[in-house]
Amino acid sequence: MTRRLGPLDSAFVLLEVPGSAMNIGAVIELDFGDVADPKERFELIRRNVAERIHEIPVLTQRIVRAPFDIMWPVLVPDQRFDLNRHVSRVALPSPGSPDQFDEVISDFLSRPLVPTRPRWQLLIIEGLHDGRAAAALKVHHSLADGVSGAETFASLFDISPEVRPPAHKVESSEDERSIETSFGLVRDGLRRLRERPGLVVDAFTSWFVRLVSILRAVVQVALVRGRKRSTPDQPSIFEARRTSLNAAAGVEKVYHRTRVPLADAKRAAKSHGASVTDFVMATTSGALRRLLIDRGEELRRDLIAFVPINVRGEGDVAELGNQISGMLVALHADIVDPVERLMAIAKDSAKTVGVQRLSRAQMFQDMPRLLGPMALSLGGKLTSAFGLFDLLPPMANLMVSSVPGPPIPLWLSGHRVVSAAPVGPLLGPISLNVTVLGFEQNLEFGLLGSAETVPDLAALRDYILDEASILMESTH
Repeated sequence: MTRRLGPLDSAFVLLEVPGSAMNIGAVIELDFGDVADPKERFELIRRNVAERIHEIPVLTQRIVRAPFDIMWPVLVPDQRFDLNRHVSRVALPSPGSPDQFDEVISDFLSRPLVPTRPRWQLLIIEGLHDGRAAAALKVHHSLADGVSGAETFASLFDISPEVRPPAHKVESSEDERSIETSFGLVRDGLRRLRERPGLVVDAFTSWFVRLVSILRAVVQVALVRGRKRSTPDQPSIFEARRTSLNAAAGVEKVYHRTRVPLADAKRAAKSHGASVTDFVMATTSGALRRLLIDRGEELRRDLIAFVPINVRGEGDVAELGNQISGMLVALHADIVDPVERLMAIAKDSAKTVGVQRLSRAQMFQDMPRLLGPMALSLGGKLTSAFGLFDLLPPMANLMVSSVPGPPIPLWLSGHRVVSAAPVGPLLGPISLNVTVLGFEQNLEFGLLGSAETVPDLAALRDYILDEASILMESTH
C-alpha cells in the first residue's frame, strides 16, 4: 500500500544533503543472562524482528521521489526487501571499553542510510566489557519523530521475559497498484488531478491561508526584534549568535552517552521549582559554558537552544510521521551559579512554553507546505553547495530534547533492556544535539555532534555529569 508523506515528513527527505543525515535512533544495552553464544544472541534478535516486521509496515517500505521533486515523496512496499541488509552484527575488540563502544556507535551513525531501501538499520554489538551486548537503531526522521518512533518500534519489545507470539498477518485486500518509480509517482499525480480537478483550487486556497498566517507570524517576530528591548524569556529567531558550535554537520559524527539517577534529578528539580526538562537544560547550559571557556571563547550573547515540541493530541502518540513543532529557549549560560541558572530557566519555561507551543507550532508545520517540494529540495542543495550553513546566522546554537521513556521495563527477544540512550538529529547549521530519555531508574543523555565542530564531545559529556551532580547535591 502506498502512503503519502506529509509536507513536514517530506522536508526531512528533501532537505537532506551529503553530511546532513537526518536520522534518529537509540542505543540500548541488553542483559542476555544465560545466553553465552554471540551467534545465538544475534539469531534470537534477528528472528524476533523477522517474525514481527509485518506489525511495523514502515520497516518494509522505501521512499520514492518524483523527478526534480515536483511532487511530495511517497512510501511504497519494497518488493526486494532483504532483512539481512538492515540487521547486522559487529564485535568490539578486547577489552570492549566504553570508549571503544562509543567509537563503533559514532561510525554507525556517520554512515548514511541507503535511499533506495527502507530507511532504517539495526546493529547488534557484542563484546562489551561487562559481558553484555547492545543494539543501535537508526531510522530516518521522515518516518517518525521521537514520540511516534518509540510507539512504533515498541512492537519489537516485550513487557516481560516471555516472548509473545507475533500478531496474525493480515493480507491487504486493496487493489491499489503500488507506485514503483519516480515517473510512476508523476502518472499517479496526474491521474488524481484528472479525477478531482477541484484539488487545484483547494490546494491554492490552503496555500494562501498558510501564507497569510506565516506572514503574520513573521511580522510579529520583526516587531519584537524592533523594540528597544527584546523579551528575555522568549528568544526570537534573530537572537542566537554564531559560536564555534555552529557549522554544517559534516559526514563524520561523534556520539557519547551518560546517565544520572532519575529520582535524584526529579528531587533536585522539584526542590528549586523546576521540571526535569529544566534540569536537563540547566546541566547542558553549564556544561556548554565550561566547554566554551576551555576553547577560549567569550560568550557575548546567551546561548539559544532549539527544543522540539510534541503537538499530538491525546490518543495520537502511535500515529506515524512527524507531529512536532519547536521553540527557542534561552539557556542562561551567562549565569555562573548552577542553581541560579536552573531557576532562571524554570522561570522562563513557566511563562513561555504554552505561548510558543500555540504561536509557533502551526508555523513550523505550515512552512514546508507553503514552500512546496521543489523549493525545499533546491534550497537544501544550494545551501549545501555554497556552504551557507557556515555563513548564515543560526536560528539556535544547538538542539536539546527531552523525550519521555517507557513507564515499564522492556525485554528484547527475552532479554532485559538495562539502558537506553537516545539519538537526535543534526539539522542545518546545528552541529550538536543533546537528547535525553527517562528510562527506568536513570535519566539517559545521548550526545551527537559533528566530529569537526565538536571533537571535544567527551569533555562536554563529563561536564554534563558534573553539572548534574552539583544540582543534585544542592537539594534542600
